[in-house]
Amino acid sequence: MFSLSELGQRLREAREQKDINLDDLQKTTKIQKRYLLAIEEGNFDALPGKFYARAFVKNYAEAVGLDPEEIFQEFGNELPNPHKEGSELPSRRTTRAQKTPTAPKKKSKGYSIFPALVAGLLIIVVFAGIWVFAQYNSQDSAEGVVPEEQDDRFEGEISEEIPTVPDEEEEEVAAVEEESPAPEEEEVEEQTQVLSQTDVSGNHSYYTLDGTDTFEARLVAAGRSYVGIANAKGNSFFTGEVKDGDELDYDFSAEEEITFNLGASNNVQLIINEEPFELPLEAVHQKVTITFAPANE
Repeated sequence: MFSLSELGQRLREAREQKDINLDDLQKTTKIQKRYLLAIEEGNFDALPGKFYARAFVKNYAEAVGLDPEEIFQEFGNELPNPHKEGSELPSRRTTRAQKTPTAPKKKSKGYSIFPALVAGLLIIVVFAGIWVFAQYNSQDSAEGVVPEEQDDRFEGEISEEIPTVPDEEEEEVAAVEEESPAPEEEEVEEQTQVLSQTDVSGNHSYYTLDGTDTFEARLVAAGRSYVGIANAKGNSFFTGEVKDGDELDYDFSAEEEITFNLGASNNVQLIINEEPFELPLEAVHQKVTITFAPANE
């Protein structure tokens, strides 16, 4: 065990006055606890190097509220001299002499040229083989081509004129075209939807939609509003709040009845089969029930 030095005693007293233990000081200074203890004991040989002594003492002093400069002036004689350690290092000339590798023995000139000669001969052999192979293939191809004999038997017999249809055949074709009746255009019956009001009860309006096979609805919000949509069985398609710009699109062609429950109804535009539907009441909260009667039923 080492006895506390005057420097270590001073630092330790300052630490204990601040009620700081070595674990907390280690977190503050980022210096390992064993090095902090070595500083308090004056055991600077335990530090990783003499160069670290002043830096560690400076961080220690600042962490416990002491002025590092005053500590160095008062206890500088206790700190190790880093310059002495540097003077003990070998000179650059000696180090360079020790690290200079011995020069490798030079290989003979003839030995270094030999691999290049071998590589050059291999390249010449490869190109010669390719040239011989190409010549052999071109000769076989030339010998295998047999010119086709020209067949002059039909030369001069082909006419470029298009034969005309005899007059009698033209008349028969025209007669057949006149006798064939033109296809009749099927008349498509246009459907006109009719949306008629049948009853009003308080803030609840009732309508019937007929004259069409389609029941498509779109709701466009122009502000915050509550919207509820349900069928005759009570099944809900939508329940919640909408805001400006929201759109709801539904196809209710398979439903018998749909009820629209609208809060802040002045902020909602209802469109039925691409035709705007004007809400019947000026009430803020109102309901609209539409009974669907398809045209083909």
